[in-house]
Amino acid sequence: MLQLNGKPFRFAGANIYWLGLQEKNGNAIYPSHFQVDDALATASAMGATVIRSHTLGISTGCNLCIEPHLGSFQQTAFQHIDYAIQEAGKYHLKLIIPLTDNWHYYHGGKHNFTDWRGVNEDQFYADSQVVDDFKQYISMLLNHVNNYTGIAYKDDPTILGWETGNELSAPPIWVQNIAEYIKSIDKNHLIVDGNYEWDTNSSNFLADLQIGSIDIYTGHYYPPSSSALQVQSQQAIQAKKVFMVGEFDWNTNDGSSLADFLPAVEHSGIAGDLYWSLWPHADTYGFVPQNEHFTLHYPGETPDEQRRASMLRTHAYAMQGLSPPQPDMPKQPYITNFQDSTLYWRGAVGAYTYTIERSTQSSNGPWTVLCTHCAAYGVPWMDATHPSGTSWYRVKGVSLSGYDGPYSNPYQVTTDSTSSAWYGQGEAEG
Repeated sequence: MLQLNGKPFRFAGANIYWLGLQEKNGNAIYPSHFQVDDALATASAMGATVIRSHTLGISTGCNLCIEPHLGSFQQTAFQHIDYAIQEAGKYHLKLIIPLTDNWHYYHGGKHNFTDWRGVNEDQFYADSQVVDDFKQYISMLLNHVNNYTGIAYKDDPTILGWETGNELSAPPIWVQNIAEYIKSIDKNHLIVDGNYEWDTNSSNFLADLQIGSIDIYTGHYYPPSSSALQVQSQQAIQAKKVFMVGEFDWNTNDGSSLADFLPAVEHSGIAGDLYWSLWPHADTYGFVPQNEHFTLHYPGETPDEQRRASMLRTHAYAMQGLSPPQPDMPKQPYITNFQDSTLYWRGAVGAYTYTIERSTQSSNGPWTVLCTHCAAYGVPWMDATHPSGTSWYRVKGVSLSGYDGPYSNPYQVTTDSTSSAWYGQGEAEG
């Protein structure tokens, strides 16, 4: 059992894998500070206490990565990771950070280390030079001092643990070697075995259970399987080790239902679980789009997503031994643009719909309500009655339960009645 400050610690949370790097049109990009803040605030609003984020630790082989080329490290990449770690701490969220990936994704993985040395990828675990290169990368990461907090990652209490990798199939001798190397640098954090269980295989980490430097073992469930969870978690628990669900598909009708799987976690002896995966509002309007069916946009864009998101939130508090509190009022939205009689705004955490108001006199009003509880999810809204001259707009978010949040910035729009030209000017954010 995990303990925090001398008390049992059980958690539920999300995979937010993109906090250090996102992907756009096949290329790596840095997420904006707003998107990082919005995602972490959303996770907190859903009751999360732990976040797993691949790109805070897996960042190799791309131009924006920590290690774009062998032995070359860039501080810009670290600065974005620094920011995410700092913000997670503000929301009292603990982080689990994988160190490499079994797969060939945009943020890199174990293949980078073998590619750099011109050997087959299956030599990642055996080639001594490749292993040393990986250790050098780990050392750079763990010893890095956060530019925002002044705390080295190896000493940062926001980090719960380092995961040796994502969905690996590593031999025990490699697992022990890497775990002991991490412990030689960092004695403050837990080590998660990156070898994982899945519902059709129950032997991937069994050989690792006697490794003293491994603290947590993990399973990934696509689709969820309560029976596999029971079998696999007991393998770790019987060895007096901690087990967690590192990933699971929250939005499928296959396998065990969410209504069955979440209570199975709650009534087991496992430490916690992390669904895949949470995404934020976009910088300009709406949500960051994703094609994966298990993308979660809270509080949900469909009735089914809303129902499942509510179940995840209730479960997160149940893992803490708490009843879920009434959801907070939505955060403040921010108007970003007005074009072709259409108003655009950056969405607010916890908002389902929005109320839109307009003034034709000043940024202080008086205000006329144009629509109430409309514009679901923060999609652009057209003002068919937009007058010529100067006017101002403001919006506020409304939660699923009907709570109003604070108003946005007033946004000034001026229209030239002779040419139908217009321009907008928003007041400073904050």
